[in-house]
This record gives sequence, C-alpha cells and structure tokens, in this order.
Amino acid sequence: MEEHHLQIQRTVRYFTEGTPQKEGELLMALHGYTQHPKFFLKKMSTLANHQRLIVAPEGLHRLYIKGNSGRVGASWMTKEDRLNDIADYCNYLNQLITLPNVGLPSKRTLLGFSQGAATAIRFYCAYPENFSRLILWAGAVPPDLSLPENKEVLNHVGIDLVVGDKDEFIAQSDVHEIKSVLDAAGIVYRFHSFHGTHDLNIPLLTSLLEQ
Repeated sequence: MEEHHLQIQRTVRYFTEGTPQKEGELLMALHGYTQHPKFFLKKMSTLANHQRLIVAPEGLHRLYIKGNSGRVGASWMTKEDRLNDIADYCNYLNQLITLPNVGLPSKRTLLGFSQGAATAIRFYCAYPENFSRLILWAGAVPPDLSLPENKEVLNHVGIDLVVGDKDEFIAQSDVHEIKSVLDAAGIVYRFHSFHGTHDLNIPLLTSLLEQ
C-alpha cells in the first residue's frame, strides 16, 4: 500500500464582527477543539467596534461534537497527516489576513484559545510579519515547534500566556511545564492568571488589548 497526496482548492469559512480600519485594530481569534467559530466570536462581541475588527476563522476539520448528529464544531488538526494540515492552515490563515474585508490595520493581535493556541504560535512563526501581538490562551506550545529556531521572532513580539486558575484541562503542573519550556529557550513572555475555568475572560482580554 502506498500513501499519496493531492492538493485541491476548497472553500473555507470565517466570521467577522466590527469594522476594518487601516489605522484601527485587528484581532484574529482561533477557536479551540470542537468549538464553532461563530459562537466563539460571540463571546468577544462586546470588543468589536468601529475601530476593532474581530475575525474568527473556522478550523479545516468539522465534526459532530457528540455522536453522529447534532451540534457541529471544528478542529485545526489531528495526529493524522499533521504536517500537511499545519501547512494547509498556515497558508489558509495567511491568505485570509490579506483579504480586503480584513486588511492589515496598524495594530494586529493573534489570539489562540486551547487547541487554537498551538495553531496560533505555529502560524505566527511561519508569518511573523502579520502580527504585532500574540496571545496564547489556555493552550500549550506544541512540542514539535523549535523554540530556539524561532526565538528571535517570538521575542520580537513577546507572548501573553493566559490560564484560568480553575482550568479543568490545564493543571498547575502543566502551567509550570509550559513556563519551564519557554524559560529554557529564552523566550520572553508575560503570564496572566484569572479566576475561572477553561474559557475566555472578557475583562482580562479587554485589559490586554488596551495595553
């Protein structure tokens, strides 16, 4: 048996709220595993305005959240054929950010939540010129990403690392491990904690965006 690959064109989906402005702000928000980008964006809808555009792309793999019917979410990748999936979503997100209804405003923040955090840091390292801020929320740095090779671009922007103190998927030992990995590689980051579970905290996110 031989494995083969074929590149094709396909249609992707993304949601926006707010108004694109050249002198304004862009927040690209990457959802977590099995989340729906529309509902993920709704969590941040109060942050969108005439100066800030929020873009929530959908992961390339849709799936039923429970069983074989009902609510649908999406995933950025699985363990299968992962290198091609990574290349595909980096190319997809890079094309998305240049669309006329998204544009490249002067202030650009990339936020990745949960599984989207690994997606975000991979995308940022592939195209660091696209963003001036990187926020990794309730997610880890993927072990296959070479931090020494990407140290310069990561330290150019710095990383905001955010985890809730009651996160049911990330224990405090996991937080310590993430910090240790970044420290060992000499990566500059700012750590933020809030009282809450595996979710966004809008007051904290608002504060980060205003800094």
